[in-house]
Amino acid sequence: MRSIPSKLTRKLVEAYQCRLQLSQGILTNKDMIPGESLIQQGDFPENVYIVLSGSLKIHHNTPKGAEFLVAIAGPGEIIGEVEALTREACVCSATSLKKSTVGVIPKEAYAQWLEEDHGFALLVNLAMSYRLQKVVRRSATHLCYPLEYSVLKLFAIQVQEEGSTRLPATKEELANYLGTNTRSINRVLKDLEQKNVLRSSKELEITSLEQLEWAIRTYDK
Repeated sequence: MRSIPSKLTRKLVEAYQCRLQLSQGILTNKDMIPGESLIQQGDFPENVYIVLSGSLKIHHNTPKGAEFLVAIAGPGEIIGEVEALTREACVCSATSLKKSTVGVIPKEAYAQWLEEDHGFALLVNLAMSYRLQKVVRRSATHLCYPLEYSVLKLFAIQVQEEGSTRLPATKEELANYLGTNTRSINRVLKDLEQKNVLRSSKELEITSLEQLEWAIRTYDK
C-alpha cells in the first residue's frame, strides 16, 4: 500500500541524509511512538517530513467521524510536501503505526532545497507522479471492476513492488482504503480463501502466487 517504488524511496533517504549533514542543525530527526500524531487534518504544517524508519498511516476523517485509509508511508516517503508549497491546510492526518523516525525539514528549507538541488527536485517530482498515477489507477479499477479484483490487484502490487506476500493492513483499514465496508471485505476475503489465494486469520497473506495470478487473469480475459 506504499505510494512509490522502493528504489525511489532509497534515493530519497540517501538525499536527505546527505542534506542533513550539511544543514547545520536546520534539518533534524524525530523519533515517534506507535499512535503518535505527526500531522493533523486541517492543520497548516510548518515542516515537511520524510520517513526514515517504521511506518505511518495517512488517513482522512469525515465530519461524521469515519476514517478512511489513504496510504501507508514507509521509509523514503515524503509527507506534507504539497501543503508546504500550496500553503493550504492538510487534507489528511499522519499517525505512526509503530516506532518510527522521520526527518524534519522546515518548509522554507524544503523550498530552498528544491531550488538549489535539481536532482532532488526530480526525485520529488517522480514520487508525486507515481502517487498520482496510483490514485488514478485505483479509481479506474473501482469504477470498472468488482471489489474482488481491487483486492487481488492490491496484493499483486504488494508482491511486485515490495516483494512481500503480506498486506500491512487490517480488514478495517483495507475496507477504508478501497472505499467499502468491512462486511463486503470479509465476504471477498472468504471467497478468496476458498479459492486458495490467501488467508486472513490474523494477517492478510497470499498463500499461492499461482492462484493469485489465475484469479486476476479471469478478470483480464
